[in-house]
Amino acid sequence: MKKYIRDSKMRSELKGAAMNIEPVLSIGKNSLTPEFIEAVRENIVKNELIKINILKNCDDDPKAIAHTLAGRTQSEVVQVIGRKIVLYKPDPDFKKRKYEISKAELKEGGKNPGKHSKSRNHNAEIAGAKKKASRSGMSLRFVEEADEEFDNDVE
Repeated sequence: MKKYIRDSKMRSELKGAAMNIEPVLSIGKNSLTPEFIEAVRENIVKNELIKINILKNCDDDPKAIAHTLAGRTQSEVVQVIGRKIVLYKPDPDFKKRKYEISKAELKEGGKNPGKHSKSRNHNAEIAGAKKKASRSGMSLRFVEEADEEFDNDVE
């Protein structure tokens, strides 16, 4: 079985997103049938993240059902809480993905290239330094590394 969830942060984000969705399918007394598995495949292709409800008249263990479904649909179990199962399978097209993707996929041209938390932190640091400099009566000029003309004049 392929792993799509790369770390606990991504799992946490998927759990949070799953809280806002309703179960799309319900497992009854017949448990897992080929028709039900096909319905799960269709839904997971459309939505990436799905929630499944297990009715009280189903005697099977929810965790066992979740892992069986994940194996048969090539998806990954996000969580099993009580009688609710959350499954995730990312869209093969990077640009259509609704949830975060890995750094390796970003290098290959995936969704939102260049938007990393490091760049946000860097921009926040620059903004803080500019504020501090302006309060003390100085001005700062920031240049990119590719800029060959760099003078460190203080105005």
